[in-house]
Amino acid sequence: MKYILVILTVAVTLLTRCQQNPYSQGKIIYQYYCGNCHMEDGSGLGRLIPPLDSSRLTISEPQKLVCLIRNGRPLNPETGQSMPANLTLNEVELANLINYLGAEYGLKFQTIQVDQVKKMLAGCHSR
Repeated sequence: MKYILVILTVAVTLLTRCQQNPYSQGKIIYQYYCGNCHMEDGSGLGRLIPPLDSSRLTISEPQKLVCLIRNGRPLNPETGQSMPANLTLNEVELANLINYLGAEYGLKFQTIQVDQVKKMLAGCHSR
């Protein structure tokens, strides 16, 4: 009986522990690649670099977000800023980043899978 109780306790601990921060890799990716410009809290830099709030973030359109991250955005003549393309993130990292952004900033959050990201990348037009 004691053996079963120990196994049950360990199982419950592991299951609840894994769910505490399901988007931890996405957060790390955000902090490394995006946080310098969009700020750690997603507030951006006024008109120079937009905040990542639900009114601007295209998380409800993950295809656009995948393409934006992959291809970047050209120079905005008003601000003199561009968003650099990110060609280094693989499909798993992109899925984790987008899922983190959706959970953190999205209004209508939806989880996307790696196979969906692969299809989305195939539909992106490079600039």
